[in-house]
Amino acid sequence: MERPTKVPPASLMVDSHQPSRRTVLRGIASTALLAGLGAPALADDDAPASAPMPTRAFGKTGRKVSAFGLGCFPLGSLASEREAVDVVLAALEAGCTYLDTAPTYRRGASEQRVGHALKAWGRRDTLTLASKTTERSADGARRDLEGTLERMGVSCLDVIQVHAIKDADDLERALDPKSGPLAALMAAKEQGLVKHIGVTGHADPEVMANAIRQHPFESLLIPLNCVDPHRLSFVKTTLPVAVEKGIARVGMKVFASGELVKRGIEAEHCLRYAYGLDVSTTIVGCSSVEEVALAARVAREAKPLDAEATAALLGRTAAHQGKPVEWYKRS
Repeated sequence: MERPTKVPPASLMVDSHQPSRRTVLRGIASTALLAGLGAPALADDDAPASAPMPTRAFGKTGRKVSAFGLGCFPLGSLASEREAVDVVLAALEAGCTYLDTAPTYRRGASEQRVGHALKAWGRRDTLTLASKTTERSADGARRDLEGTLERMGVSCLDVIQVHAIKDADDLERALDPKSGPLAALMAAKEQGLVKHIGVTGHADPEVMANAIRQHPFESLLIPLNCVDPHRLSFVKTTLPVAVEKGIARVGMKVFASGELVKRGIEAEHCLRYAYGLDVSTTIVGCSSVEEVALAARVAREAKPLDAEATAALLGRTAAHQGKPVEWYKRS
């Protein structure tokens, strides 16, 4: 079962404020879109007067992506499509260029809502769109991909990922050259339906290190947060292998699905730790424009924790290692 890696409630972390003209326009745009009326353009003079969003190389692909990537799991759970579209547009306006979703996120609702936001945004070529498949058969993976393209309203996906590799047996099934999902995804790449193929996993760091040793994946999505270094560490075990291979590295579960903040670890410190790692982008699940604002602001400030602050933070998180905080790792 998926659990969101999302910013904790914005009311606990950021000051309330009156909506800006750009926010009002965003609401109008999404309302018009959902009513089938088309979306008005947002004026250039409404652009925020803040530091630009940092961008980083997406491995060896030749692409660049924003340091802050939007994790789209929470979108499918929001009360309305308008709310979801507003969240995506807020991220894009803040400089986010990487969107990560999956067909299993609320039975395709997340992908569909991303698709609505893309219509309102109107600049598909500026973005890197990533989705996934949990299927372990070629036919299943092909069906997942075709459904994703339809729900998102695009003809090509930038990144498709073999999702949630659990153990050595699961990895073997995923890598099967004839009947596994890779056979279908590689064929889809040749057909121009996808540009890059990646892999994800959050259960076992050694299994994920073996995944990128055994197959030339172009991207890797793994949990990278400030409790991870204490046990079954992806930061220590998997990330260095990915860096050595030069593949794109994407961090997730910045707050361990909110469990770290529940235990008193400041959201901003979690973000600064994750953004400071040697990654291409870090996806943060957001369910409101206020949550987007926090994740984007910390990314734009580009102030990673220094050695002393990192040591202090890891000292505080040591007590929280293991389940139930790191619920996604194997026992």
